[in-house]
Amino acid sequence: MTIDLLRRVQAWTEGELSPGATDVLLPDFLATPIWFPGARQPAATATGHAVQRLHLFPGEPGELPTLAVWLTDPATHVPPVTTPTLHQTAAALLSFAMNQRFNAVLDRDGERCLLTCDDLLSLRALMVLRRLAEGHVVDPTPVPDLSRLVPALLGHCAAEPSVRRAWLAAIQSAASNQATVMLDAPRTEWHQAAVARALEPLLPPGVSLTVLDVHGDANADVRRAIASFDPVHDTSAKAGWMDRVKQRFVTPEVPVIRVDLRR
Repeated sequence: MTIDLLRRVQAWTEGELSPGATDVLLPDFLATPIWFPGARQPAATATGHAVQRLHLFPGEPGELPTLAVWLTDPATHVPPVTTPTLHQTAAALLSFAMNQRFNAVLDRDGERCLLTCDDLLSLRALMVLRRLAEGHVVDPTPVPDLSRLVPALLGHCAAEPSVRRAWLAAIQSAASNQATVMLDAPRTEWHQAAVARALEPLLPPGVSLTVLDVHGDANADVRRAIASFDPVHDTSAKAGWMDRVKQRFVTPEVPVIRVDLRR
């Protein structure tokens, strides 16, 4: 990866690239060679595949770990890197983000670019969309279990009486899996930030978080689809005693909304 390409990746993370420029950037990025700390673990059986283990730097409390990614062979550095490293392409980096949540710091000769976990998932979604546009068949990844997010969302709603209703749904497509929260509340932007802080540490690998305003203008089709399900929190509902028992002891089922990107 050249310095120019690294700077274009940085511009993409900051929203400074046009869609056309992003489309040009992607093939170069996917093909670029990378090195990172890690080790190849032999397969458990003769018919299995070797597993690549990433060596991550732990983050601060509440933060994701970080993967250091070199864009030049660390054996040629001065002084050379002596820790075990693996050689891959950036396309593989996007695959790793589907199995483990981490941020990545790309480094070339001291110039660095941070790719957050959400950045990595967004780049993977662009990669899959490109493959679909080229006629390839891409199967969706399995729907993740989002039940762990429900208590945290309900906890936010209980602490903030201004939240009138809240929904949680899994939005699945060939390009991405999203945990989508939709809120009916004033101060929407404040609630969005607070919900993200509460739920993001609980997200499964390969899943991004989206928080929508039920009265917003964006994503109208998705908002209508989510609103067709019962909210997980509704202050206007007058629950009977059995409903109150269920609310306390039974985790609501998270609906799955599948999006066909080929239409």
